[in-house]
Amino acid sequence: MPAGQTVAVGVYRNSPKVFLDESGRPAGFFIDLLEEMARKEGWRLKYRPCEWVRCLELLEKGDLDLLPDVAYSAERARRFAFGKEVALSSWSVFYTRPDQPLYSIKALDDARVAVVRQSIQYQALRKKVEALGIHPRFLETDEMGEVLRLVRDGQARAGLVNTYFGWRNADRFGLKESSVLVRPSLLYIAASRRAAGASLLPVIDDYLRAWKQDRDSPYHAAMLRWLAPPERSRLSRWLGWGVVITLSVGLLLLSLALLFRFLLKQRTAELERKQRRLDHLAHHDPLTGLPNRLLFFDRLEHAIQRSRRQKKGGALLFLDLDQFKQINDTFGHALGDALLEQVSQRLRKAVRESDTVARIGGDEFAVIMEGLNEPADVIAGVQHLSAVFEEPFDLRGQRFTVTFSIGISLFPQDGKDAQTLLRNADTAMFRAKAAGRNSYQFYDQSMTQETVARAKLESALRKAVANETLEIRFQPVVILADGRLAGFEALLRWHDEELGQIAPERFLPVAEELGLMERLGAQMLTAICRQAVAWEEAGLRVERLAVNLSCRQLRDSGLLERVSRILEETGCPARVLEFEVRENFVMGRKELSIAAMERLRSMGIELAIDDFGTGCSSLSYLKSLPLSRLKIDRSFIAGLPNDENDPAIVRAVIALGKTLGLKVLAEGVETEAQRRFLTEAGCDEAQGFLFGLPLTAEEATVLLEREKEHPGRIGEDWH
Repeated sequence: MPAGQTVAVGVYRNSPKVFLDESGRPAGFFIDLLEEMARKEGWRLKYRPCEWVRCLELLEKGDLDLLPDVAYSAERARRFAFGKEVALSSWSVFYTRPDQPLYSIKALDDARVAVVRQSIQYQALRKKVEALGIHPRFLETDEMGEVLRLVRDGQARAGLVNTYFGWRNADRFGLKESSVLVRPSLLYIAASRRAAGASLLPVIDDYLRAWKQDRDSPYHAAMLRWLAPPERSRLSRWLGWGVVITLSVGLLLLSLALLFRFLLKQRTAELERKQRRLDHLAHHDPLTGLPNRLLFFDRLEHAIQRSRRQKKGGALLFLDLDQFKQINDTFGHALGDALLEQVSQRLRKAVRESDTVARIGGDEFAVIMEGLNEPADVIAGVQHLSAVFEEPFDLRGQRFTVTFSIGISLFPQDGKDAQTLLRNADTAMFRAKAAGRNSYQFYDQSMTQETVARAKLESALRKAVANETLEIRFQPVVILADGRLAGFEALLRWHDEELGQIAPERFLPVAEELGLMERLGAQMLTAICRQAVAWEEAGLRVERLAVNLSCRQLRDSGLLERVSRILEETGCPARVLEFEVRENFVMGRKELSIAAMERLRSMGIELAIDDFGTGCSSLSYLKSLPLSRLKIDRSFIAGLPNDENDPAIVRAVIALGKTLGLKVLAEGVETEAQRRFLTEAGCDEAQGFLFGLPLTAEEATVLLEREKEHPGRIGEDWH
């Protein structure tokens, strides 16, 4: 379009992406982009305010040249013109009143739900509820502000809006964001097929493509201005602490005065009270206030004796919190302790007054149930306990759903003394954990054999780490565009003479529990670096060797020194290495993650986010990390290309990676159809059984020699 031409642009209310400000002027993320393009190209932008549905009609008729912030769909592609470059990725989320939290989309069955008419989010939601067999009553509106108003006024149970609009407007309506999301959308600047707007799309694509690669461009400036999540005010928290401190000081002064008078008048009574206090501390857990191991055994022995006298049965429940170690490692011990306190309070409320709840140690609890007529009574108690824990815990802005693996031993049949009953319940608990967690198992004698097998595994693993007999395999990583070898991911394998081949998912959690991961990680890194040097000396260049860092390793203050020492001792260049860190850990310990990763990056080591898509990353936080690569979790690849949701999610992750200037790698690629989809979607690299199984060092050497002689031949059978 020649300079000086007028471009008609539709503006509807969708803050902060596009809207009219208080003075009636167009504003928002998309407006900033169009204004800058118009300034450079000499266009004259003529804005036309309209409601969402009316804007779509005007664009289709040709009365508008451009309409920003339009989600792509096949139906819309027949009505409007879309460019090739995605302008933005957007998720949608339900908002509710604070007194009506929403934890599952199934809770919306027969409930009123406010939505924007003809929106992509609405269409996706309709497909989702149809698949689930639920029937919400939809209230259609013309704009998102009306959606939030209907929820605030109680006319709707929940309202669906995009996250950017919710961040800036939910507080104004007194609403809270739920954890229930609707699939991501790819947003474009759409053009009319009947007007001159379609001719602008190649120009718009060029600007978007260039700006997204430049962190100092108008694109990134607009993102920071409009799309960064707002900081929450900390005033209320400080006021709360001020009140607590004031009350604490006042109570302390009052207690000292009362204590002084009490010591003068009641010395003998004070000594008796101290003795009772010491006795309580000796028999109760200091964190939760529950009976400790000592008092637990005493009460269990008394329960066994009463069972014999009354000729009634009893049960011992051994409870282990699922995934508590991951929470503790990710969010810190202070939050872990706070969670244990709340768990203990809920346990007290979940059992009968005649039952005993005790903390055995760490994340392990026990419940003694007496006066049972039959085992079915135990099942009813366990089901009630599980139901009580369905509601998530809220701690420091985080939500946690706690489940238990429960082992059950019955008395008198499973043991005549407390030690035997506890040992057998513990054995049953490990069976429940192995069965997939969040379940319960009754003890039977065959479980003793499993306990012995676990002890053998631990002993063999300690020996293998001490003797450095675990082996390393190298899985090829391939560049999708031309089939060339991009490098390898290093993987641990273990074959024991007595136990045979043991899967990583079986021995790595045991190594973590036994505290062997730091030593094992150092052994693995040393072997990888030595192999890289050997390949270099043989004239075989390796572009990248990726290795996973565990949560424990990344938290270790000695990590940087240990890595530096290994690189110096082996002579391996830091550029060869790439450390992969799980998304959940990085997002849970942000300050620690950034500091540790920046130190590693300063050494020349590349960094990648592993299993991306399984956590809750924010765009603004990802931009602050010194990353080189995103690895899409294999769970999203498995459904390609025919799954209803996975293709949209994978495209959104790839678009996000491109926006941040990162390479994108897909894990678990096993079929030709998956490779074609990823290549067409713009994914950079892939690994999986389609390209080769994990190789020994000798097999990897042969592959490197072949790659050196015939580059790109790794993928010739699927080109």
